[in-house]
Amino acid sequence: MAKMVGIDLGTTFSAIAYLDESGRPGMIEFDNGKKTLPSIVAYDGEEIVVGESAQRNEFASTAIRRIKRKMGTEHSAELNGRKYTPEEISAFILKEIKNRAEEALGDKIKDVVITVPAYFNDNQRQATKNAGKIAGLNVLRIINEPTAASLAYGISENDDLNIVVYDLGGGTFDISVLNVADGIFEVISTAGDNELGGEDFTRRIQDVIVKKFKDETGIDLTTDPLAMSKLYDAVESAKIELSAKESARVKVPFITADEKGTHDVDFELRRDEFEKLISDYIERTITLTKQAVSDGKLELSEIDKVILVGGSSRIPMVRRSVNELFGKTPECSLNPEEVVARGAAIQSGIVQGDLSGIVLVDVTPISLGIEVENGYFVPIIERNTPIPTSAKRIFTTVVDNQKSVDISIFQGESMYVSNNITLGKFRLEGIRQTRKGDPRIEVTFELDVNGILNVRAMDLDSESAQGITIVNDTRMTEDQLQKMKENHQKNFGPEIKKRKHLTNVLKMKTKAESIAVKIENAIPPAYRDHLIREEVAEILRTVEEAVIEIDVKKMESAIGGLEFIFTELKAGSYTDSEKIA
Repeated sequence: MAKMVGIDLGTTFSAIAYLDESGRPGMIEFDNGKKTLPSIVAYDGEEIVVGESAQRNEFASTAIRRIKRKMGTEHSAELNGRKYTPEEISAFILKEIKNRAEEALGDKIKDVVITVPAYFNDNQRQATKNAGKIAGLNVLRIINEPTAASLAYGISENDDLNIVVYDLGGGTFDISVLNVADGIFEVISTAGDNELGGEDFTRRIQDVIVKKFKDETGIDLTTDPLAMSKLYDAVESAKIELSAKESARVKVPFITADEKGTHDVDFELRRDEFEKLISDYIERTITLTKQAVSDGKLELSEIDKVILVGGSSRIPMVRRSVNELFGKTPECSLNPEEVVARGAAIQSGIVQGDLSGIVLVDVTPISLGIEVENGYFVPIIERNTPIPTSAKRIFTTVVDNQKSVDISIFQGESMYVSNNITLGKFRLEGIRQTRKGDPRIEVTFELDVNGILNVRAMDLDSESAQGITIVNDTRMTEDQLQKMKENHQKNFGPEIKKRKHLTNVLKMKTKAESIAVKIENAIPPAYRDHLIREEVAEILRTVEEAVIEIDVKKMESAIGGLEFIFTELKAGSYTDSEKIA
C-alpha cells in the first residue's frame, strides 16, 4: 500500500514525515542524516539538480532559491535557457523529496498533505497544489503550517486550551491562535508576513560586512556572485552559532583578489550587535502576534501555551521576546524545523482515517470579496472564518438593460481593491434586461478545506444560473500540468544515479576547505604569506573544478597538495628566501 505523507514545502528548507505503524510521525532523513532538504534548484550543465547538489558555490549566480515567495505570481525563473514558473520549480523540489522518501521507505508515495504559510492567499495555495500535481502527487489537503505544528504538539491534549503558534522560518512568519478541546483543533485567528524570516536576518548581517569590506579594501563584493554566496553561507553559520554563544566569527579566506593580492573576510559578530540589527524584525513579529490574539477576541493572559516553530525561533532574542509578551516560557520540546512536517503527517492520517478522535477546524486568513462601483472592495467571506465555508451576497446592475456583468475577485482587508490582491475575473451572461438596480444577482463563494476558492453566480429573478470560471494567468489547465509533469520525469532520471558519487565529492570538499583554514592559521608572520596563499588559492580552484566535474581523483590530488603545505608549515620547512628581508 502506498504511503501517505506530510510535506513541509519551505522557503529555505523542506521536510517530509510519515506515520509509522503505531500512528506516530517519523522523519525522512536526507544526506548526512539531515532531516531537511535545501529548497534550491539549479542546472549543473547536464540536468536539473535539487537540494545539496544545487547548493554548491558554483551555482551562486544561477541557482533558484526562495521560490516559495513567488508562488501564485507571474514570476518566472530561468534554467539552461528555459523559463520555469514557480509551480514548476517547486515541483522539482517536491519530486526530489518524493524520490528520496520512496528510497527510504521502500514504498510508493502518491497521496500527500502539503503545508503553506497561514497567510498564503488563494493563488498561492492553488499554485502549491499545482506544483504537487506536476510532481506526480495527489494533494489531498493543503493546511496551514502553524495548524500542522499545533497537531504535532497537541495531539494528546484533552484540556480546553488556548494556544499560540509562533512560526518564524527562513522566509516567512506566521502566527496562529487556536483553541484545543476534546480533540478538536479550531484555528480562531491568524496573522503573518510572507516577506519576513531568518534569511532577512542573514542578509542584514551580510550587508554590514559588505560595507565594512568595501570601506577597508575598496572592493564591492556585491559584483561577485560567488563571493556573495560564500559570504552568505559563512554569515548563516555564524548566525546559527550565536544561538548558543555570545559571539561568532564570519571567516571566508581568499574571498576575492585584486592587484594587491588575495583578500579575506574575518569579522567578529557579537550577539548583542546581532540583536540590534534585527530588533525591528522581531518587533514586527510581536506586533503581528498581538494582532492575532486580539483578532481571536482574547487577552494575552488567556493564552495557555505558546509553541515555537521554525529554525529562526531558536534565536535567544526571539524566545526572550515571546516570553516577555506572554509571561510564560514558550514550548519548544520538538525540533522546530521538523514539527510542521510531523503535523502534516498527522493530518494525512486523519484524512486517511488512520487516526480518529481528532478534528481540525482551520480558518481563512484573509477576506475574500469582489469589486463594486468606484473601486471599492466588498467582502463575501470575512477574514478568520472557519473553513470549509460558503457565503452569498446579492448584487445588481449599474446600467439600464445590462446583459452581463464582469465580476472581479479580490483578497485583502483594504476597502479599495487597488490595495488588495487580484484573484481573478469572470463574466455572468444572460442577465434579465431591465432598469439598473432591478436584477438580483447572487454571487456565491465556496472555500474548501484547502483554502481554495470556487465562485458561481445566478440571476435570481429569471432563475437562470450560469457556471463561472475564474480566469487567472497564474493558474494552469490540466493539459499544462500534464506537460510539466512529463518534463519533470525526463529531468529527474539521470540525477538519482549521480547523487551517490556527488555526496562523496562534497564531503571531500569540506575536508579540503578545513585544511585550507588550518593553513591560514599556521602561516607565521615572518613569511611572505601571499606566496603560500596564492598556492592554496590555486588548489582551491581545483577543488571547485573537482566538484563541478564530480572528479574524485582530482579532489584527492587537491587534498594531498593542501596536506603537504600544512605539514611543511608545521615543520618549519619553508626556505629563507620566503622570509621578509
